[in-house]
Amino acid sequence: MIEKVLRTIEKYNMIEKDDKIVMGISGGPDSLCMLDVLFNLKGKFNLKLYVVHVNHMIRGEDAKKDAEFVEKLCKDLDLPFFLFEENIPYLAKKMGLSEEQAGRYVRYKAFEETLKRVGGNKIAVAHNKNDVAETVLLNILRGTGLRGLIGIKPVNGNIIRPLIEIERREIEKYLKDKNLHPRIDHTNYEDLYTRNKIRLKVIPYIEEVFKIDLVENLSRMAAILLEEDDYLEAKCEEVFNQICEINGEEIKVDVDALKSQHTAIKRRLVRRMYFYVKGETDGLEYGHVEDVLNLLDKPTSSKIDLPFEIEALKMYNNLVIRKKKTKEKVKFKEVLKIPGVTTIEGIGKFKAYVVDISQVDDFNKGEYIKFFDYDKIKGEIVVKSREDGDRFSPLGMRGTKKLKEFFIDEKIPREERDYIPLVAIGKEIVWVVGYRMSEKFKVDKNTSKVLVIEYTKE
Repeated sequence: MIEKVLRTIEKYNMIEKDDKIVMGISGGPDSLCMLDVLFNLKGKFNLKLYVVHVNHMIRGEDAKKDAEFVEKLCKDLDLPFFLFEENIPYLAKKMGLSEEQAGRYVRYKAFEETLKRVGGNKIAVAHNKNDVAETVLLNILRGTGLRGLIGIKPVNGNIIRPLIEIERREIEKYLKDKNLHPRIDHTNYEDLYTRNKIRLKVIPYIEEVFKIDLVENLSRMAAILLEEDDYLEAKCEEVFNQICEINGEEIKVDVDALKSQHTAIKRRLVRRMYFYVKGETDGLEYGHVEDVLNLLDKPTSSKIDLPFEIEALKMYNNLVIRKKKTKEKVKFKEVLKIPGVTTIEGIGKFKAYVVDISQVDDFNKGEYIKFFDYDKIKGEIVVKSREDGDRFSPLGMRGTKKLKEFFIDEKIPREERDYIPLVAIGKEIVWVVGYRMSEKFKVDKNTSKVLVIEYTKE
């Protein structure tokens, strides 16, 4: 067994000398086998091993005994032990996930937290060859692409699976030969869950009817497709670096550049964009990816929600994937002090003063300093956020238009519009700050007094 695992480790370059490995140990047969194997390889690679156990709070007293069992194992082996407890049924309902999905989310979150805490670099989980076959079949039933036919990757980022080429019956024999007695989760032998039905009924039935080793055949297929998937991923990475732009917690891509790619690459690019925002792709299903691609042909400012508080937006000619923004709309209105400085918290400062036209030698001072014919201004000037009914006569145009139409023409994203300050007289916009002033209040040959407004953004 240990030699076979070593060959897997070398084949996929799973472990290197001096690695610090966080192991997910439930106490069941697979994880107990992995713990014993890696412990026996500890000296060969000079490993530092850490054990994480997650109590899902589903099986009551049995779950507590599982935790106690793993903790005692760690004490006997002198290995650091980390216990996490999470009410998975409650969390699943709260997050709108199945208990299986919520459990996986909590486990990997616990692994990552422990990895950071101990300064580790790898996470070991105990998936085996049977798990690969079950996952492949499950994915086929759900409808899958190439990635689903791979089942479970031997190495996925910092996650390694040393038992991925070991069959369950080999694990059971290893434990028996070494007189190791795992904890048994009896729910694994009840056909309550889809995966259990595949394990207990579907695979045995197919093997009996067709006289084949289905687990071996599916594992071989998954290994072949893994190599082809690696090629496509490399191609996707190349395209991603060419057309995608990462900006803080969001990532964007030009819609036309994305649409020009082959469909297979487009889907992978969407998944990769999601990964860069979320850190993983669990929960992102085929339907979600198709919904994102359908956005490409939608009108501007279209949006859809993705799992785990991620959203995808079409913002004019860009597709953006990012964490949802919870920023509340702001409303503000302040009378502009002339002369003086008007400060609006979170927006900026407005310095206003009136001068004779002879004192102005340059009317092009940039987008944040503008000059207006003071004699044309009748009424109180305010600095405010947008309101229904606002109208604007953009410089260089005849007539007026709704402010909303101006924002659309200028391709200003909907979510930014509430934060753009407006200099106005009632509903009449004098200046859309940072964009354009009004035609009605421009300086002309008859101007004698000039109102100067200087804006400093906060």
